[in-house]
Amino acid sequence: MKDKIKFGKSSIVYTITKSKRRKTSQIIVDQKGVEVKTPITKKESEIKRMVSDKKEWIFKKQLEFSDRAKRKQIKTKTRTLDYLEKRTWKLASKIGLIPSRVLVKRLKSRWGSATKEDIIILNEVLCKAPPRIIDYIIIHELCHLKVKDHSDRFWHLVRKFMPNYEIKVRWLEDNGISIL
Repeated sequence: MKDKIKFGKSSIVYTITKSKRRKTSQIIVDQKGVEVKTPITKKESEIKRMVSDKKEWIFKKQLEFSDRAKRKQIKTKTRTLDYLEKRTWKLASKIGLIPSRVLVKRLKSRWGSATKEDIIILNEVLCKAPPRIIDYIIIHELCHLKVKDHSDRFWHLVRKFMPNYEIKVRWLEDNGISIL
């Protein structure tokens, strides 16, 4: 059974779990939510009073879990961005096409781009793709440092560094929409 109680401008939603075997009541706050475990004999009014008495503590605990989740998200994103940037520099030095800068950010509808200033920009969602696909996108953009268009000369350059690039292009055509 679910219920809620007001705390300032917020509402604390909690689940009530009653048990015949339970002798005491307990409030559990974790990443899943708030649960009140109580004996089957405990009245609804007593449960509400117990939660009301502890609402400040419950709210603080919920904030702790929220902050922890946000920190974990930021840490994961930072690791993702670092990977794409480091991988780009590694491939760039390997094939000898060096950008002036590498940026990783959220792009709406493209995997990456190469600017006139030789800056490589990669879409952060690329990390959801397999490593071989990530490498293809990076090499594709690095090749644009030398050839700015998609002419035959460009595709010959891509093929020089990744002979089977067509397989990656097909993979992107079949699966790319699920990542973007």
